[in-house]
Amino acid sequence: MSRIFLETKVPSIAKTYEFSVDSVMSVGTVKKEMIKQITDVENLNIFPDPDKVLFCSIDMQGLLQDNETLGSIGVKSGQTIMLI
Repeated sequence: MSRIFLETKVPSIAKTYEFSVDSVMSVGTVKKEMIKQITDVENLNIFPDPDKVLFCSIDMQGLLQDNETLGSIGVKSGQTIMLI
């Protein structure tokens, strides 16, 4: 298990956040945690239906599936994620 540092962009509010996650975490778990933390920090319901939020990798140029683990699909520190 290793830590991965990600830059996360949320275009709907034009903001960027930094997160530290474990490489063994699933995309779905990371996405839910990011949504919770961003909602708490902004004190807004930015994501009305969290189940429909897409987790996109800018560096890998595609959508990441909720059941995949970050390490197994090659997500590395410094990469950029977009929540749309």
